[in-house]
Amino acid sequence: MQGTEIARHFDEYGPIYVYDDGPYRYMSFGSGGEQSRIDRSRPEYPVYQYLQAMLLGLLYQPDPQRALMLGLGGGSLVHALLSYSSNLSICVAELRQQVLNIACEHFLLPDTDRLSITISDALEYLCQATTPCDLIFTDLFSDAGMQHQQLQKEYLEQCYRLLTDHGVLVLNLWDEGNGYHPLANQQLSDLFGDNWLCCTVDSGNLIAFAFKSGKPESNPRVLLNGAKKLEKQLGFPARKLLNRLQEI
Repeated sequence: MQGTEIARHFDEYGPIYVYDDGPYRYMSFGSGGEQSRIDRSRPEYPVYQYLQAMLLGLLYQPDPQRALMLGLGGGSLVHALLSYSSNLSICVAELRQQVLNIACEHFLLPDTDRLSITISDALEYLCQATTPCDLIFTDLFSDAGMQHQQLQKEYLEQCYRLLTDHGVLVLNLWDEGNGYHPLANQQLSDLFGDNWLCCTVDSGNLIAFAFKSGKPESNPRVLLNGAKKLEKQLGFPARKLLNRLQEI
């Protein structure tokens, strides 16, 4: 990591640092790396490749009405999704009030009635939620790495319950660059059968896409027009990521 520290906060879970690094601003929970990064001149642009991969979920739900995000960070994904569609409403469950405060103060988190944020443990939020969602993004990381809660049976079952009939669950997993996550393979296959895909990214993350109503066509040629739309609206090279999608 590099950059100039501009803020430091603490809560019961540990420190939260904010750094400026040229045109970028990023959040860190300690020595383990970055949790969120934005380009301050265009916050809707997904800087990290793993976020770009998560946004491929929009290829399978190109006109979502409602999305749920589990984990806020600096709000990079919120920026991108709100910019992508003016028809989309987003609900977020974030464990740490201090993370929300920092996202508002330092990461240009939009103030809009299309965004609602609840301070809650992700599983507790899922168990209490009742409104179906077209997209569910789960991105639970701490300074120590991925929170294994998001691969627990009950957690995934609650995500499944809240998906609309053609909804897509998008998970940010950590596989250290292996391109394979045995626990994810087992848990997602138990719940979704073979109706899921994954996408490797250079950072060592593995993005999984699970489909409630059967696996859609994922030939890069079929997805090309949707990828071009993502490139036009959000500015990242979506077509390059298509070839990283893998059948399970």
